[in-house]
Amino acid sequence: SNSNNHQNNNPQDVSAAGVTPAEALSNCLLSQYRFCAGGVGLGAAYGIKYTKGALPMVAGGIAGTAVDLMYGYVKECQKEVELYNQSQNSVNGSGTQNY
Repeated sequence: SNSNNHQNNNPQDVSAAGVTPAEALSNCLLSQYRFCAGGVGLGAAYGIKYTKGALPMVAGGIAGTAVDLMYGYVKECQKEVELYNQSQNSVNGSGTQNY
């Protein structure tokens, strides 16, 4: 019988959570928010105290988002990064590309 419990190296395979390695990595990276929230908060405080307007808050949010993505990739999402890299190696090794 055909079951979903088999394992192979096809990156299109869906994990137990129902997502591909690429989707799992995206979900993990996009769930990081600490530095963005901190950047927005610091930018808002700076904007209120020194310059009027939303520019410091926006800049803090953008900078915080960049740090969130880097921190997530290096620290918080290591398991997802490894699974994604393994899936890409199996795709590239088999001669097929996943676009």
